[in-house]
Amino acid sequence: MVIVVLLFFSAALAVGSLVLLPLVISGGWLFALITVWLWQRRHFCLWRRLGVPYVPAAPFVGNVWNLLCGACCFGDQFRELYESKEAAGRAFVGIHVLHNQALLIRDPALIKRILVEDFAQFSSRFETTDAIRDTMGSQNLFFSKYETWRETHKIFAPFFAVGKVRQMYGLLQKIGQNLEAHMEKNLNGAESVELEVKQLCALFTTDIIASLAFGIEAHSLQNPEAEFRRMCIEVNDPRPKRLLHLFTMFFFPRLSHRVRTHLYSVEYERFMRKSMNYALAQRAENGEKRNDLIDIFLQLQGTEPAESIVHRPDFFVAQAAFLLLAGFDTSSSTITFALYELAKNPTIQHRLRAELRAAFQSSHNQQLSYDTVTGLVYLRQVVDEVLRLYPPTAFLDRCCNSREGYDLSSWNCGSPFTLRAGTPIYISVLGIQRNSQYWPNPEIFDPDRFSPEQRQQHHPMTYLPFGAGPRGCIGTLLGQLEIKVGLLHTLKHFRVELCERTSPEMRFDPKAFVLTAHNGTYLRFVRSSL
Repeated sequence: MVIVVLLFFSAALAVGSLVLLPLVISGGWLFALITVWLWQRRHFCLWRRLGVPYVPAAPFVGNVWNLLCGACCFGDQFRELYESKEAAGRAFVGIHVLHNQALLIRDPALIKRILVEDFAQFSSRFETTDAIRDTMGSQNLFFSKYETWRETHKIFAPFFAVGKVRQMYGLLQKIGQNLEAHMEKNLNGAESVELEVKQLCALFTTDIIASLAFGIEAHSLQNPEAEFRRMCIEVNDPRPKRLLHLFTMFFFPRLSHRVRTHLYSVEYERFMRKSMNYALAQRAENGEKRNDLIDIFLQLQGTEPAESIVHRPDFFVAQAAFLLLAGFDTSSSTITFALYELAKNPTIQHRLRAELRAAFQSSHNQQLSYDTVTGLVYLRQVVDEVLRLYPPTAFLDRCCNSREGYDLSSWNCGSPFTLRAGTPIYISVLGIQRNSQYWPNPEIFDPDRFSPEQRQQHHPMTYLPFGAGPRGCIGTLLGQLEIKVGLLHTLKHFRVELCERTSPEMRFDPKAFVLTAHNGTYLRFVRSSL
């Protein structure tokens, strides 16, 4: 029922904001329906009229019916379009994301043009929230428009560089040790235990992001009902109002200011502001240095000029809140997928644990340094292969912001075609990273694809788990380190195995924005120290 209401709402908005609603209210149902029907007949024929290859669209819903009805997630939907027969051999293909006329980009060379070489003409994302009322949602690096993004990225890029991430390693290591203690507690003296892995990994990554972004010990591993963990669950709660806001932001971004969209719930915003204000005040008072984002925020407050973006209301809490939202879910899902594949592939797991064993044996006090962890060759290969098979951000989007449009004639089999300003474009990361043209036997988990020799053979722009170009993920190094720390502190004392509750095939949660296992991932953890 919710989908039906949203679809009619979308049709009314697309035809002319709320022009049709008075007709409906006054009893003009037939006229309203005929008007909408005629509009959609013409609207969904645009790509054919322009001579652009396209995937035939269904009335009103375009090419995303499976997504709208909850049959698949965003990643699966765009992969299906990427692999459609109409798209085969094409550099791009016209699609309709609900009513939005969009292009799905397939050719790696064209992907590079858009994400890197011609970034200035595709510098913003299509999604938009209310920039005036939603100060927390509109100022983070993901949702902010180009001008805000450029200044924010310039400020924060140095703090996610190698040197700063190295300094953060100690905080991650401490929480990794807490993970070991949590696992030992779950065993309760037994030799093995079955656990739902996503929940376990989410507790670990929530503690990490809370420590890095807020300087707070969240204690999620000790207490799964702790407030930070509860907020991470609450922010993804599909309440009707939140669904309407997200629906508008992703499918009708130009109307975000009318709907007064908010990326987060009122409760989440209140909690984030309270936590950030407390962390900043406490740190300023005691002068402690933790090499986390609170240190960075305080430094910026004291050094940036008065007109700087850092002095805008909610600027710091916007960055920290989104880091918590994006960081805990993507990293926990990736660690989950990694453990799942290692359980399915005991030979690969044995090889990885042998590398870890050698590293621990040569270390002092059973502690691995930052340089040792980042230098573990096979661990890196495993993580890279997990990110290929299960990219957390399974699709990328940009919006053409050039007033003159963008000439794609040379990519359209010689037929003249200029992409109009404001048109969204999408890239199926899941589709391209599972394309047999670039990755032989793409469904097979094979870390040797990323051996030093094989890396040289990879086709450029066919591996995009963190995006590419200026708007690629600023936290790539930190995210990779977080995944590695989670894996090594788990495998240090345990071997993972399949159990009766393990799904034979991985299915993705259709309600999740990032790739997440559907109905949980259950594995057996067997005591087996390195």
